[in-house]
Amino acid sequence: MHPSPDLYDAVARGEVSRELLDEISRDHLAARCPLCTATLADHRARQARPGAPSWEPPRDRLDPLRDRLGLAEEKLHALERKARGWVRRLVKIPAEVRREKVNNANVRYKGKLFCLLLLEEARRHIPGDPAEAESLADAALAANHKTAVYQPDPEVQAAALAVRGNARRALGRLLAAAPDLAKAETLLDSPLVTDVETPPEVYSYLGSLRKDQGRFEEAAGHLDRAAVLYRVLRKREKAAQVLLRLGAVHYARRDLDTAVTVTDDAIGYLDSLGSDSQDWLHAYAHYNLAHHLQAAGEVNRAEVELDAHEELLAGCGEEVAQHVVWLRARIAWSRQELATAQRLYTEARQRALDRGIAWDAGLVGLELALVHLVRGHTTKVRTLAHEALEIFAAQEVKREVRAALDLLDAAARRDAITRKLLEQVIAALETAAHRRALTR
Repeated sequence: MHPSPDLYDAVARGEVSRELLDEISRDHLAARCPLCTATLADHRARQARPGAPSWEPPRDRLDPLRDRLGLAEEKLHALERKARGWVRRLVKIPAEVRREKVNNANVRYKGKLFCLLLLEEARRHIPGDPAEAESLADAALAANHKTAVYQPDPEVQAAALAVRGNARRALGRLLAAAPDLAKAETLLDSPLVTDVETPPEVYSYLGSLRKDQGRFEEAAGHLDRAAVLYRVLRKREKAAQVLLRLGAVHYARRDLDTAVTVTDDAIGYLDSLGSDSQDWLHAYAHYNLAHHLQAAGEVNRAEVELDAHEELLAGCGEEVAQHVVWLRARIAWSRQELATAQRLYTEARQRALDRGIAWDAGLVGLELALVHLVRGHTTKVRTLAHEALEIFAAQEVKREVRAALDLLDAAARRDAITRKLLEQVIAALETAAHRRALTR
């Protein structure tokens, strides 16, 4: 039976138990989907056997496919060697002709195992080389159509569309990413999509897309679902990565307490992995926690977090170093330690200029201008404001951000820059920065 509207209303009023609604919903789902029927039957059978082992997720994402192929071990190894050889060969082909090579090949570049191995290679290029990731995912889609001309394999199609959509998002092509990810989400309902990692992957990419679009409520929903699914699969590092993005979304929504809590949870997952997780991810997590704590007004905890992980953060490159100096400047500003804030903001701005990150240099410059304004250095305020305006004049920004910058420009021309106006412009730019930012 279909769960009816009156049944939902009765549950909401407390007249019918939630358990009954859940049971009816499960039975309805099982009646519509053969995969859900088998999954539910297997679960009930295991529950009926005392001491029966719980379901274990596969250790390798390709293991279920290897099992379904039903080949002897020697033949399976030979097939996989051939598929990996095709991947290595295809990677060496220039991206602009890669899809054509796949389409024109008669013997090579086909089969589900090859497609999934090619997608593994594509994922390795995010965030470093999203254009290469897009090209490889596009080749996987072409190979999937060759593999089954009349009906491309939905499991490959869903994963390939998700990877290509995420690559396009990372390239800043949000309009092109959206249909890929929407189609990938639709394919999750296919009974032929049985890979347990595809749903959280799709939802994590959708969450990142909605974050970059500034649709933070939708982003939070997708990322929360992805984190739960990865946690169920015991993929703690992936769950942590998703939680870090979720923390950034809550920060952008100004739900700072939740941002701190979610980021703390991510650190807990990483700590449970010990040396099995990557240093850059630990550094990113501890920096984010300090960042959110400072924004929430917990500047002492933020400083303790930075000090406790100073060596880890120092080993993660110039980008992290610049942001740590910037954050320490904000901590000093929060305490109204103006001389220290001025010194640190100046250093952070120079680091951004040295790295050629114009947006960061402009935003740090305005925060530095705020310090100079409070200290009465009006000439420096005008200089920094003009330099920031020149930087942002060359940037593509939202209409409301452009309006704030126009107000600053008009005030600068009249030598009438106020603290309130600077704070408004900084807030508008910081909001825009969260929409522009790409997260690993």
